[in-house]
Amino acid sequence: MSSNQNDQNRKPATVTCITSVAALERRLDDCVGSEDTVVVIRALVATGKRAAIPVLASLLDSTGPIAEESIAGLVTLGETFEEVEGAMRVCVESDDYEMIRHAHRVLAALGDEASEEWIDGDDAERIEAYLESKGIESVELLEWIVGNDGDETEEEDEEGVA
Repeated sequence: MSSNQNDQNRKPATVTCITSVAALERRLDDCVGSEDTVVVIRALVATGKRAAIPVLASLLDSTGPIAEESIAGLVTLGETFEEVEGAMRVCVESDDYEMIRHAHRVLAALGDEASEEWIDGDDAERIEAYLESKGIESVELLEWIVGNDGDETEEEDEEGVA
């Protein structure tokens, strides 16, 4: 059998058997959709190699399952490699909001109090902006939540009779 036939009979490498971070990084370019990308991200984390950190960090500008899996992977690697914190500090200085937010999530999960505070403040701003877009003042919402103890019916509330 010629070597050319051997090459033709070989199955292409699957993500589960690739252990090279560089090969997995190249594989990301071939991904179609978030499901494929998530499989590659999990394989990157499974390598347990330091070289996976910048690859995963580069995906933090994504949203949805790609971002969530990248965050989880970086937190996992962060338990072994101190370089994760340095990579996240670089991402926090990015111009991309998603990357900044996701880097803070990684840092907060690794115990950084300043990032926890940043996330809390950002969440409060996002909630405020959402309520404002719906025409609801956060003070009105708070009064409604606190004032409505669930004992009144809608009819009684509308008529002003208790």
